[in-house]
Amino acid sequence: MNSKELQMKVSDKKGFVYQQPFFLRLIFITALFLIGIVIVRFLIPIDLATISLFASMIFGTILGTYLAGFIFKSSEVIEEQSESLEDKLQEVIEKGKDFIEEIKTKEAEVVEEPKEVKSEAKPEEKSARERLKDKGFLK
Repeated sequence: MNSKELQMKVSDKKGFVYQQPFFLRLIFITALFLIGIVIVRFLIPIDLATISLFASMIFGTILGTYLAGFIFKSSEVIEEQSESLEDKLQEVIEKGKDFIEEIKTKEAEVVEEPKEVKSEAKPEEKSARERLKDKGFLK
């Protein structure tokens, strides 16, 4: 009766609803709500759209189990990605620091090497005013 073949493995996370195929979820939830409605109908005999409520409860619960599964799975993915994002962020920060250091060393090299200014002595030319006076345009 308690054979090892029938026992769940430690790594198996399946429950009555969690990580079960759709058909088994539908059976478990329908049985649970059927038992609940029979008890409620016995205690409170009100016939106010019982079948509609029954179907709505089953649909909402199944939809909720899939939504919860999606949330659990996305949180696991986010946790896995957050570690790699932290590593990538550290790499970007290191590259930025290296880039800033490189810019500082280049600026220091530019300051250390002053450019020689070649100034050839140009003969003094007349200003524009003097040239216009020579041509007779100005008095």
